Amino acid sequence: MRSVVPTRADLADAAFLVPLFVVAIAGFATSYDGWPFLWVGLAGLGLGLLVGHVATVARLPLVAVAAMTVAVYFLLGGAVLLRDRAVAGFLPGPDVLSALARSGVDSWKQLLTTLPPVDGSGPLLVIPYILGLFCGAVGFTVARRVKVSAAPAVAPSAVLVAVILLGTPSPVLPTVQGGAFACLVLLWTSVRARRRRRPLRDGARRATRLVTGAALIGVAGAVAVVAAPVLPGAGGHRTVLREHITPPFDLNAYASPLVGFRKYTENANQLWDQTLFTVKGLPKDGLVRIATLDDYTGAVWGAGSGADEVVPGAPKYGFQRVGSRIPSTVEGASTGVVVTIGAAYATAYDVNPWLPTPGTPRAVRFTGPSATGHADSFRFNLATTAGIVTDRLRTGDTYTVDAVTDVVPLPADPQPFGRPTLSPAAYTFVAAKTGTWTGKATDLGGKLRAVASYLRDNGAFSDGGPGETEYLPGHSVGRLTSFLNAQRPVGDDEQYASVFALVANQLGMPARVVLGAKPGPDGVVRGEHVQAWVEVHLTDGRWATIMNTEFMPDRSKKPDRVPPQQVENTDASIVPPPNTVHPPSSLTDASRVDPNLGRGAGARDEGFWELPSYLVTILTWGGPPVLLVALVCAVIIGGKALRRRKRRRTGLPAVRVASGWQEIIDRARDLGTAVPLGLTRPEQANVLGDAEVLRLARAADATVFGPVEPTEQNAAHFWSTVDDLRRQMGAGVSRLRRLRAALSLRTVRTRTS
Repeated sequence: MRSVVPTRADLADAAFLVPLFVVAIAGFATSYDGWPFLWVGLAGLGLGLLVGHVATVARLPLVAVAAMTVAVYFLLGGAVLLRDRAVAGFLPGPDVLSALARSGVDSWKQLLTTLPPVDGSGPLLVIPYILGLFCGAVGFTVARRVKVSAAPAVAPSAVLVAVILLGTPSPVLPTVQGGAFACLVLLWTSVRARRRRRPLRDGARRATRLVTGAALIGVAGAVAVVAAPVLPGAGGHRTVLREHITPPFDLNAYASPLVGFRKYTENANQLWDQTLFTVKGLPKDGLVRIATLDDYTGAVWGAGSGADEVVPGAPKYGFQRVGSRIPSTVEGASTGVVVTIGAAYATAYDVNPWLPTPGTPRAVRFTGPSATGHADSFRFNLATTAGIVTDRLRTGDTYTVDAVTDVVPLPADPQPFGRPTLSPAAYTFVAAKTGTWTGKATDLGGKLRAVASYLRDNGAFSDGGPGETEYLPGHSVGRLTSFLNAQRPVGDDEQYASVFALVANQLGMPARVVLGAKPGPDGVVRGEHVQAWVEVHLTDGRWATIMNTEFMPDRSKKPDRVPPQQVENTDASIVPPPNTVHPPSSLTDASRVDPNLGRGAGARDEGFWELPSYLVTILTWGGPPVLLVALVCAVIIGGKALRRRKRRRTGLPAVRVASGWQEIIDRARDLGTAVPLGLTRPEQANVLGDAEVLRLARAADATVFGPVEPTEQNAAHFWSTVDDLRRQMGAGVSRLRRLRAALSLRTVRTRTS
């Protein structure tokens, strides 16, 4: 067993592993919010280096290195990652151990299915912690056991590859990162190779070798600069795993909230005067989006996949996890809006998964008892700027949305972003009426306004109240065909918004339906404030809002009571089902909501003892490496103390006197004096060259080999002299040397004389 004190080679290898790991893991800058991931990774790296060093000193096999690394992951993971759930803030308990085991398996998948940047202080920090442990333990172990100069660079290289695959397609300064990493690897390889060469005494030869090495590096760099642009894959799209993984989220499990629009109307006598939610901080005339519906199946408007690439480099699938910030290309100042959910909204089963949000959200922060559950289940669609909480909202839930609340109006000459994403078969049935309603308009903007004007001026409003029961709810092809073929259009927001959006798509302008609300002056949103409007996709990527007042008649404009002379809607009673999953009525919704949904797995019981926050912070970042070092030091020092106690108290007095002399020899060896084995006590004392030690050696011989059996008092007196002499031996050296002596394993592995 070698000395536990690191050698110059140990320190040099560790010194290269640290910057290599930092450069490699810096690629997570676009994946995490802030830089805590770096400090967690460095904590893991430090622990890994200690594991590798201890295993090297003890000459443990590789399987033991792996076992020690896993043990450190679980024993110190609570202090590094889950201090809010650890006992006293840093000790691992059953909850922490199970969470670490689960995170070690699931965190990779969660990171890949979460919109970056993810929470920089959440459980996903387990990934840089694991990478740090791996890089430190494997890199240092290989560096100290494998003679190939470049071999230990495999560990940080593996970390670099893992960071790229788990990262985003748009890294920060990838050229700088790659160049710095390559230079550090070359320098480390050179330093390791130089250790095995004889030092050059000829200064000229040394200078020649330095110049030659610099020239080779320069030539290699020039070749790389010239050849890199033409190499296969150069300048191409970075391959990351998140682009090839679909989030495990089934949107079909949620009913379209537009189907139940009638329950918000006055004559339905359900939610018209009920408080759905309240908002604070929303600018005057601001809008709140409940759900964005961009796919029409012929039966219902629903939320599609949202396949547009809204943010460059972001995945092209729909609802997915989000971190502490939501990526957005919308410019403008953010406004903090606080939303509180009311009982009426929480019991409406078709809308309570949908998160009411203003404008274009940039961040969502949940508070209250259900905050952990909602944060874990929150999914957001970048293309539609709509959010869902899979554990459903409940009464009293409060959250804050940082959002850009500006509304984009329809320009005078709107141009489409591209071709509509809806299948042409979905809106073919509106083509005949579109040609009639557009009149003499020739440009796209004029046609949209002409259709809106026709519906507003010639239509009537009905929510199926008394005397109007023939005007059915729904927006399937059958219901909308009746709406179109009637002598005059009659319906509510559900039919008007559905038809106008389909007409816009038929004209070549991508359009979608939004179910939302315009809060009252007091910030309270009741059923009467809920409405449906249409958004069209402009060529600059923005979505322009067309409010329902543009294409809908006033609610006071009722249909004629006299039956029309010509009835075209002969099949109005045959209405296709609005969607495959029929939403429950609001009268039974309350009984279907599970009050236990959304309880975070990490919720802690009240009354638990916690340390002050500043102590928790110190223990979190500095505790793990200090704890491990202290543990190793305590084992060594404590072991020597137990050995000394055993020598002092075990055996006959003559044996204890002989053991006392051995304690002096061990003290000298720990302090760096080489005392050969097999010598007599006086000969050993002569090696030490001290008169007091020589007198003690002769006293030990006289006591052990004398004609009279020594007594307990003789042994106690001898050990008192041993204690004084040990203190004198340590008093003449520096504190550092005394510390090295206390931690030296030289006398632990040496056979006693």
